[in-house]
Amino acid sequence: MADIVSQPWFWPAVIVSVGLPFALIGLTELGNSLVRRGSRAAPIVQMVRNYLVPVAAVLVLISQPGAWEGEGTWPRVIWTVFGLLVIVVTINAINHLVFHRAEKGSWRDRFPTIFSDLIRFVFIIVGIAMLLAWVWGADVAGIFAALGVTSIVVGLALQNAVGSIVSGLFLIFEAPFELGDWIETGGVRGQIVEVNWRAVHLDTGNGIVVMPTSALADSSFTNLTRTPEPFAAEADFAFASDDAPLAVRALLADVARDIPFVSVDRDPSVTSVGGSVFRIRIPLQSPGDRGAVIDAFTTRVWYAARRAGLHLDGDTTDDWNTASRMQDALRQIAPALSLRPEEAEALAVSARLERYCAGEVILRPGTVPTCTRFILAGRVLLGIPTDSGFVQVAELARDDAVGLTALTRSSTISRATALTELEVVSLPVRVLDDIVREHPVLAREIVRESENRVRLARTALAAVGETLSPGRRVFG
Repeated sequence: MADIVSQPWFWPAVIVSVGLPFALIGLTELGNSLVRRGSRAAPIVQMVRNYLVPVAAVLVLISQPGAWEGEGTWPRVIWTVFGLLVIVVTINAINHLVFHRAEKGSWRDRFPTIFSDLIRFVFIIVGIAMLLAWVWGADVAGIFAALGVTSIVVGLALQNAVGSIVSGLFLIFEAPFELGDWIETGGVRGQIVEVNWRAVHLDTGNGIVVMPTSALADSSFTNLTRTPEPFAAEADFAFASDDAPLAVRALLADVARDIPFVSVDRDPSVTSVGGSVFRIRIPLQSPGDRGAVIDAFTTRVWYAARRAGLHLDGDTTDDWNTASRMQDALRQIAPALSLRPEEAEALAVSARLERYCAGEVILRPGTVPTCTRFILAGRVLLGIPTDSGFVQVAELARDDAVGLTALTRSSTISRATALTELEVVSLPVRVLDDIVREHPVLAREIVRESENRVRLARTALAAVGETLSPGRRVFG
């Protein structure tokens, strides 16, 4: 027994006999665990378990003194197989750690597959050459020389194509943008929806523009998203020279605040460009909203300027707001005011005709109306802003009134928004006071309509789990 234990092959054989089963069991459990988690490292562990460890065990046994007579070819073959397995496992492990586990959007995630395959190919060639030199004693200097010459020839032949790709890769590694950013270059503005080793895909709203990364690397571009201040849309508007500059500035800023997609963190700013031209700068939630915001603002400022008596583009005429139209409007609302047509026509001195475009806010929450507007044409949405959103209460149409709380001098939390182009006649609260004193029936009608809107508000709020507090006024 002592003679067997003293043999040089004894302890390696014991280690292989005991250690190999435990190693195989451990690797099997690890591989099954990785498979259950869907890890891409599972095939690597299975390769180690099925091939690398058994071949390593065979090498341990045949490498002992006396296990193989002479140099032999088979030990070299087994060493070659073991070396190839080590190369394959090592390359796959590095590929998994560096690229497969890369964070989304990182340079490792965006690294071109063609380059990673080329690097693996070079490592395999170098590994095989070193293996031949170590195991078989081969002269591999010629292999490396041929590889170097081939690389030079291929590089010279593809220097233009490869140069553009490399410059694009440097741009990607620098990461001056990421998915979701808005950039502007060469007159093209778009949101980045895809980045790869060859091109950047920009969603411009009118289609996808595919821009080579090399073109971006060789030119300047603006990242509209990475700015300390929100991206702002700018537009110039000219008014008549007689219009007061402060009134124009206030008008432009007020119109801009009510447009959707405008940033709530910054206020619009207005500057004088020269003469009677003013520039509005509207901070946006996203650069992609620029077109929609400018379109909405240009439309709304036309209506707002005429309501304010200002002259956009120097236009001093208003063919819509005429004396005959005013008389027609007053005769239309006479029944709602409990007035005879001739009595209503006498209100022309104090009444005003107004027009709103779709989407404009007519009555804001928390304000005390100074007038009541009677709808001549169009539709208005009346609703209540709550913590859970905007609750629709009622839809107003022809001959309905907006701003009933003007008579009680109380604020309202309702918001009235034009659903379509809207035409109204506005009566100041002092005029309504005079009418109510002469015709008390009008006060009863207003109270009845207010109670109806309160009932509608309670129903709408209850549908979303809200309640109407006693102090909340909802009638608009």
